Amino acid sequence: MTTLRFLILALSVPGLARAEERVGDAWTDARNPVRVLFNGERLDLWSLKPVVPPPVPDPAEKAWARNEVDRFILAQLEANGLKPAPEASREALVRRLYFDLTGLPPSLEAVDAFLADTGSDAVERLVDRLMETRAFAEHWARWWLDLVRYSDSNGYDWDEFRPQAWRFRDYVIRSMHAGKPLDRFVREQLAGDEMVAGAPKDAAEQDCLIATGYLRIGPWDNSSKLFNEEHKTRAAWLADLTETTAGAFLGLTMSCCRCHDHKTEPLAQVDHYRLRAFFEGVKFADDLPLDLAPEQEAITKVNAAAGETVKAQEAVIAIVLKMGREKLMGEKDDAKVRTALPQALREKLEAAEAARNAAQESRRAFTTGLCATAEKEPGVSRILAQGDPDQPREEVPPGIPVIFDPQPAVITPPAAGQGNGRRSALADWLFAPQNPLTARVIANHLWQQCFGQGIVTTAGDFGWSGARPSHPALLDWLAHRLVQDGWSMNAFVRRLYTSAAYRQAAYVSNAAQRAAGEARDAGNALLWRMNPRRLMAEQLRDAMLSAAGVLEPCDGGPPRWPVLPEEVLAANPAFYDDNAEKTKGWYTSPPEKLRVRSIYLVQKRSVRVPFMETFDLPDNFVSCTRRAVSTVAPQAATLLNNPFAVEVAKQFAARLEREPDAAKRLTLAWRLTTGRAPEAAEAAAARAAMESQSLPEFCRVLLNLNAFLYLD
Repeated sequence: MTTLRFLILALSVPGLARAEERVGDAWTDARNPVRVLFNGERLDLWSLKPVVPPPVPDPAEKAWARNEVDRFILAQLEANGLKPAPEASREALVRRLYFDLTGLPPSLEAVDAFLADTGSDAVERLVDRLMETRAFAEHWARWWLDLVRYSDSNGYDWDEFRPQAWRFRDYVIRSMHAGKPLDRFVREQLAGDEMVAGAPKDAAEQDCLIATGYLRIGPWDNSSKLFNEEHKTRAAWLADLTETTAGAFLGLTMSCCRCHDHKTEPLAQVDHYRLRAFFEGVKFADDLPLDLAPEQEAITKVNAAAGETVKAQEAVIAIVLKMGREKLMGEKDDAKVRTALPQALREKLEAAEAARNAAQESRRAFTTGLCATAEKEPGVSRILAQGDPDQPREEVPPGIPVIFDPQPAVITPPAAGQGNGRRSALADWLFAPQNPLTARVIANHLWQQCFGQGIVTTAGDFGWSGARPSHPALLDWLAHRLVQDGWSMNAFVRRLYTSAAYRQAAYVSNAAQRAAGEARDAGNALLWRMNPRRLMAEQLRDAMLSAAGVLEPCDGGPPRWPVLPEEVLAANPAFYDDNAEKTKGWYTSPPEKLRVRSIYLVQKRSVRVPFMETFDLPDNFVSCTRRAVSTVAPQAATLLNNPFAVEVAKQFAARLEREPDAAKRLTLAWRLTTGRAPEAAEAAAARAAMESQSLPEFCRVLLNLNAFLYLD
């Protein structure tokens, strides 16, 4: 018997309409289809148990702890016979905080100010200041854009550019800067159109519409219409929405049950299609006006008046030309008709044409974006045999995973919104108290951003196939705290970045302590020291521009297009098959426009900028829950020889040349790249290098230092 028939059987039990006889969850009701399907197995999974906040531990050496997070960490270290590492140096700590919170290195003045601040709350005050900056929002927006697979292009063979996708990127940055609660933030992306009645009345409603770009920024094969396969492209789009939402917010590998019951998790094939049914009826709304209501009214009036003028002037033009044709016995050539017109009529014709053209030019376009909405009546969702859109099977209503509740979801149409209420219902469940997954998953994402690896190292897989949490009690405490704090990302982040655990040194100088840690916990899952981390691709590029003194602020807007090597351009046929809309080519920006943070560079699915790709820029075809970090020879070669690196080194050298004193110049160069003054041996080696090389060559060496590339 198939999973679906189990579901139908469960939902058709006589008397089921009475609430007390509803089929319950798999842990309490033997009739639950998933419990029957898997013979009662797969149920004892840690991530599916209710989030119950544990008591905060009372470790022996509690004086080290600065907050509750530290007490959980310390208790587990003590249980394993380990001690936390000493606090990092002030120079290392300020550099770490700046890069982790803003993605940028601290200025020399910022380092000096922090070193001079002897207050016991210096770290706390610095964290607060950094979290108020736009740089904080830009850096943390990058994490979110990874998670939701943001791109400026469609993907597939044509990989057309999406000129309006940047509005979603800027929306994410604005939301991060405003400290928007995460439950509201996700709800806007899933169902922002269902939160707005008619034209947006303010910037908040406008952002709700822009936020639906989440539904649109996945891959889309625009060439399918040439082969009458648009239904397959739509099916792939809905599958992507289902699997991205499940992985990013629930830690469920829903792609595995697109074609069959899951091989390892308590998920049936029907679960994929129940979740997918929430998105049934979703459609493109790229022509949806985003202007505020008064502006839309003004545009409509201007265009209506222009239309009336055009109509009136074209009537005059038609009459004058008709008179000219009659004079020439039916001549159809307008040029000859014009010539034959008397001077007065010719002037009247020219005046009418000028008035018509002016009216046409006065017409105003509405502001649009990469948006989505849904049909009020979304149609029927069906299971697809083996995931094949050409093999639809049984009808499936929207619903949450059967293990929690096999009944169809209760859908309430929005009172005044533009959708059908399905995605709002999904958002309701994602952040419902009885859902044990979302708070854990998001808490783990944020922890991973802070410490380099999650409490659960498989951030997109909280199932049996995923990793077990290194600190399960701490994860539950954090998930509960996240909800209690109103889903405030800022409150969560502040707690982590002001902890004693975060302040630990990455290298333990005490040999015995280091040996004990490496013997008992070589992977540092217990956090007996801080994890050293290499700068990610965007941080590295931005830090290079910052060291050279040429990084410029940017308020967002259309993306900037960096220079691509000729061999990359030649390898992509789509670049040479551009269309009238100019969406297939590569449109390199002027050099002066490229000195902005990397988040503002164009992101094409088929072509990644080689410099960034070498440093593990992720594939944005699917959700990236954790970036890979590699150490390979091409990285050193790139930092030495890539045209971008060579140019930045020249700009860096020009900045250093403004310091006439050689000794001060060396110290300045070292501080701008490593955040600290050189030690004696480093200074001696640097002096020798400066004497044997040109200054730009010396700058290229500095930009290759591990002390520049890594946070310790």
